[in-house]
Amino acid sequence: MRARLYLIVILVLTLVPISAAAQQPSPISITVQVGLDGEGSFRPKYWVPVFVTLANDGPDQQIKLEWRDQNTGSFTQSYVLDLPGGARKQIVLPVIQTSRSAILTATANGVQVFRERIFLKQLPDDQIAIGLLSTDPTVLSSLTIADFGATRGATIIPLTPALLVDTPLLLTAIDVIAVRELTAELRPEQREALITWVQQGGTLLIGGGAVGETAIRTFADVLPVTVGPLQGNWPVNALEQLIGLSGLSNSVPQLTAHTVTLRANAHALTNDTLISQMELGAGKIIFAAFDLATLRAWPGEAKLWAKVLALQPRIDIGATFRFSFNDLLQSSLNQPLFELPSTMAMLGLISLYIIVIGPLHFFILRQLRRLEWAWLTTPLLIVIFLLGTYGMSFALRGTQTQIVQLTIVQTTAKSETAITTTFAGIFSPQRSRYTLTVTDTAFVTPMRTDVGLVETQRDDNAVTIPDLQLDASAFQTWIAEEGGPNPVQIGAQITREGQAWNGSVTNIGEFPLRDVMVVWQNNMQWIGDLPPGAEAKITLNPNQGNFLREFIPNDQNSLLNHTFVLENLFWYSQTTNRFTPPNEPPSMPDTRLYLIGWSEQVTPVFQIDGVATRTRGETLYIVALQQP
Repeated sequence: MRARLYLIVILVLTLVPISAAAQQPSPISITVQVGLDGEGSFRPKYWVPVFVTLANDGPDQQIKLEWRDQNTGSFTQSYVLDLPGGARKQIVLPVIQTSRSAILTATANGVQVFRERIFLKQLPDDQIAIGLLSTDPTVLSSLTIADFGATRGATIIPLTPALLVDTPLLLTAIDVIAVRELTAELRPEQREALITWVQQGGTLLIGGGAVGETAIRTFADVLPVTVGPLQGNWPVNALEQLIGLSGLSNSVPQLTAHTVTLRANAHALTNDTLISQMELGAGKIIFAAFDLATLRAWPGEAKLWAKVLALQPRIDIGATFRFSFNDLLQSSLNQPLFELPSTMAMLGLISLYIIVIGPLHFFILRQLRRLEWAWLTTPLLIVIFLLGTYGMSFALRGTQTQIVQLTIVQTTAKSETAITTTFAGIFSPQRSRYTLTVTDTAFVTPMRTDVGLVETQRDDNAVTIPDLQLDASAFQTWIAEEGGPNPVQIGAQITREGQAWNGSVTNIGEFPLRDVMVVWQNNMQWIGDLPPGAEAKITLNPNQGNFLREFIPNDQNSLLNHTFVLENLFWYSQTTNRFTPPNEPPSMPDTRLYLIGWSEQVTPVFQIDGVATRTRGETLYIVALQQP
């Protein structure tokens, strides 16, 4: 009995420290905020920022964060970082989200130290998304019921300087960013991201007044006006005339606004320059010389801002084609990835097999007086023919992994930056596993999520797709999106005379363009080849309706079918573009004049197993020339 008691005491003394050690909290603490507002706002298939703050009170660790969308469980997006002891870091994990919930986990040296289910708020597809930098969340709230034409109403997303991203691709889900006030100075990277986002089609609305001083100073060089001092007792009749409504003076008896001077490339939206605008790339910057909160008591506020913003559709290529069954690259291939045997070769092989396995085989055995050997020679001949067929197939497929690319560059004639969307297809001749790498500035997703378990792993140096398994003759497409310098240089001297466009375009770049056309809505002028230094005269009349109908692409010998690509971009995409009514003829998405052209210039996106792989491809340039 006493021995048993001693044993129990020993077990208790042994297990208590183990239990206490097991219950010790992890030295790593993690907090998460999702969406541009930190409250989970997201638009499906658009990039979403996940702000993760990590602190380590223990020894040095390597942390792996994993984000898994509950709707696409086979696709994992992760971030790997080193977290030294005593360190505190905040990282931004860019993710693609399709459902309202996701799981975020963190492992330290292979041991899970964090797991949380994240709930998100989906932005309505039929509403404008307006990001608001203001301490007053009710500013512009009337726009939630405004009529924007193709869409009705807006969703206001509160933003803060602390959570404002410094990557333009993370802003693409937002249509308008309104800045009433800045409670803190923006970092240069944040300001540059906003400017680049505008150049790629965004609308930036900046308000004046006493609360707008910091914002005016931050964006002074890109405002449509030079801003002077505040002045009281401004008349409001110009704002009333803009939308044909009266009564503003009853709600706002006195208007305090800045005196302004228009810049040469800007224009006033009101005849007293209270509101002015300047195009910047494919987007625009609007300046209101008064506090954006001033008009909220006026019933006409929503109608005024809807007219001022005058939102145009954007070409969101990645969001349009991501996770769809329309593989833009694979469907548009104009050349086979490997040569198939000809019909005559297949008929010859079958005929030879029939002759050898039949009469010739029987004749030889009879001549040798060894017909009983047939039980051995017949399967042997079958094996020989099978090996020969496999060898021919192996020779035709080759042993070299292939990468083909369709790169689409969206830019403007005078812009130094561009948004590049690359559809990169990997063709595997044999069943194999690969590790793909791409620069850390690219955002990468698979074209589809029904291809098995895939992972994109991001760190401070690169984006990696590890352990990608492809079957023999498999072709898998990935989408890589990236902002960078503008690779195409177009000079344009074009004016609008009545309804017609007249002038010229010049290729001032270093490489030739093929299948060039100038397009305005659904009207097109075919140019064809445009070598470096060449100029083409433009006379484009409206009401032709000939876009994608009256052109002769020179793509018979090209890698990609140019006609198919353009039809998918400007016809199929209308079924998913939330700004464009369905069943409309193919057209450019807004009222700008565009140049569209092709080149055989291609910059490889992926490396396979750390080695540059030969890449074939073509590049499509969509260049916004100017507003009407």
